[in-house]
Amino acid sequence: MRWPLGALALLGLPAAVHAFKQAVLPILHADHLPFWIGLALVVAIWILRWHRSRWARFITTIEHEILHALVGMLTLIPVRELKVREDGSGHVLFEPPGHWLLYLAPYFIPLLLWIEISLVKWMHLDSRLELGLLGMLLGLELLGHFRQLHPRQTDFQMAGRAFSMAFLPSAFILAYAASISAMSQDGVWTIPETIGHWGSHVWTDLQIWSKWAWQHFS
Repeated sequence: MRWPLGALALLGLPAAVHAFKQAVLPILHADHLPFWIGLALVVAIWILRWHRSRWARFITTIEHEILHALVGMLTLIPVRELKVREDGSGHVLFEPPGHWLLYLAPYFIPLLLWIEISLVKWMHLDSRLELGLLGMLLGLELLGHFRQLHPRQTDFQMAGRAFSMAFLPSAFILAYAASISAMSQDGVWTIPETIGHWGSHVWTDLQIWSKWAWQHFS
C-alpha cells in the first residue's frame, strides 16, 4: 500500500492546500485576533529564546519518540526500548521490519496538539482566553514539527526518501488543516470530517483530470 498511498498523497496536494485554506479563512477576522496574537507571541519567543533551549528539544523529542512507539504497538511491532535524553536526543528500538507509517508518523501527526485541543475545549474557558491559548499551542506544535523536518533524518531514509517527499507535504498540510478546523469548531471530533472532505475533493479532481486526459489523448 505504500506507493499507492504516496501517489494518492501527491495527487491530493492541491486538495490538501484547499482544505487548509478552508480551515484558515473562517478565523481571518477580528473575532479571532487573540488566536493570532497567541500564535505570533509564541513564534517571536521561539525565535528569540526557545529554539536553543534544551527543554524545547526535550519536549518535541518525547512526542516524536512516543508516536514512533504508539504506531509500532498499534501495528503489532514489539517495542523494546524508548529513550529520551536530557539533551533532546532519543530513539525507539523495535523488532524489525518496520514500515513507512512507523517511520513517518511523528512528522505529520500533531498528537500532542490534538490532546491539548481536547483539554482546552473541555475546560470551557472564556472565548478570548481559549483562542489565545489555542493559538499559542498551535505555534508550539508547528515550530516543534518544523524543527524535526530536515534531510538528515534517518527516518526518511528508512521510509524511502522518494516516498517521504511524495507523501509528507499533503499529510502535513492536511493534518494542520484538520487541527485548525478542530480549534475553530467542536474539537477533535471534526478531524475525520476534514479528512473526508479532502478525500471527496481528491476524487473530484481525479475525475476532472481523467476526463481532460481522455479528451486530449484518446
